[in-house]
Parts: sequence; C-alpha cells; structure tokens
Amino acid sequence: MHRPQPSLLLLAAALLLSPQSSAFVVQAPQTTPKAIHQQQRQSIINTRPTDRKWSAAIHSSSASSDDFADDGAAGAALAPLSGNRQKAWQHARKPLLRLGGQGAKLSHGNSLRELLDQHTVVKVKVNPGPFGGSLLRAFEALKALAVESGADEGLELVHVRTSENVIMFGRAGALAVIDAGEFPPPPPPPREEVDGEEGRARRIREEESE
Repeated sequence: MHRPQPSLLLLAAALLLSPQSSAFVVQAPQTTPKAIHQQQRQSIINTRPTDRKWSAAIHSSSASSDDFADDGAAGAALAPLSGNRQKAWQHARKPLLRLGGQGAKLSHGNSLRELLDQHTVVKVKVNPGPFGGSLLRAFEALKALAVESGADEGLELVHVRTSENVIMFGRAGALAVIDAGEFPPPPPPPREEVDGEEGRARRIREEESE
C-alpha cells in the first residue's frame, strides 16, 4: 500500500490552516457612515429619555427643510406680507423673546407660553445656527418646548422674516382673527369723540384765555 510522504501531509495541513483559506476567512460586516450615525444617535436617545430640552433639540436638528416643503402654513408664513397680516406684523413692534447660540431651552418655551397668554402675537429673534440655519426648525423646536410648558398645541406660525431672523408666533386662532381684520385693534378715537361737546367747548375756552 502506497503511503503519502510526510512532506505532502505537512503541505496539505498548512494549506488548510492558512488564513487565506476560504474556509477560515471571516468577512467583517461593513458599516456605513449612515449606520454609524444612527447607532450613535439611538445610543444617546436610550441614555437620556427624559431630557425635554435635549429631546426638542434632537427633533429640530434631525428635521430637514424638506419636512416643511408641503406645509401650506409654512409657505404662507414665508410669503411677503400684505393686508391684515402686514398690519399685525407692524403692530408687534419688536421681538419680546430671543434665542441665542445655545438654541432653545425649556425656559424659552415657558417664556413664550407666558407671552402668548398676554399677547395675540409675539415676535421672537432667533440665532438660526443651532437649528441648521432654518427658522422653520427653530419654530418647531420652540413650539414643542412651549407646549411642554403648558401652551396650547394650536399655537400658530404667523410669519417668518429671514432677512431679520425673526419669527412671529400667534396664539391658537390668531391667524383667523388677523385675517378677519379683528387684530390689531383699531386705533383709539380722536380726543374730541371721547370728550364730547363739553370737552371741546372747554378746550376752546382754554385756548381763548391764553
């Protein structure tokens, strides 16, 4: 009986144990940058599930401008102002709330809630940097924080002026009131109409005595 030579046995064993042998090659799973980002983001979400300020920031940072592409309200808010909406914009003379480089915090949401309890519309000056340069993202983030603080979920986006980085928020139903011409309120009547004939006569006597 012919026996294989020891050298041939050693050669065969070496080939079987070689790392290049297909039987021993284990292909490492390829991880794309997108998959890495999703894993990291999910890991952070799992470790901080109760941080309201942080969750709103994640919501705004993960939003895309495409999310608002089909939103008619957003389109109307970005359109040039005219008519009653222009009057409402002019009536609210200056921003009553500001968001800086740190983004939106729960305290900002609470402040907006309090302001909308006192005013029909409120202007907010925004640094758009923390929101990816998008004032629409800033609106969504601040609205979420205001609702977390107890504001009505129906608070509205009245107008966005990108040239000034200003957002005008409205309390629930504000747009209907504005478009109906019920806001801003009419200017006070002239003094003569308030005082009546007696007041007018008194002013005439005062002028004649001077």
